[in-house]
Amino acid sequence: MKNERWCYVVAAVSGVLGWVVVAWVSGRREAWDSEWYFQAGIPAQCLVSALLGYLAPVRPWRWGAVPLGAQSVWMLASQGIGNLFPLGLIMSAVLAIPPILAARFGAFLSRKAV
Repeated sequence: MKNERWCYVVAAVSGVLGWVVVAWVSGRREAWDSEWYFQAGIPAQCLVSALLGYLAPVRPWRWGAVPLGAQSVWMLASQGIGNLFPLGLIMSAVLAIPPILAARFGAFLSRKAV
């Protein structure tokens, strides 16, 4: 169980860190307004999710969903609720699909290695 706690922390921190770094580097207010988010941020999140899926293969979808959820919480905390926030939540759910699939692949590889 301790391993899973660390996985939650790593997943959430990697999600927020990815958002903040991409927004800072691109000079955009929101990271997904930059092409860097889709060229580097989401692929990096997929790698982290796959690694976490490999390390904690039970219910691996969590390791793809937690980072995008953490990004939504960060967006809410840093920018407040705007009129497009509900659309942002829907977008976060859609953007969580590639990291969720990557985490499932990592879990698959973990089970194959045993």
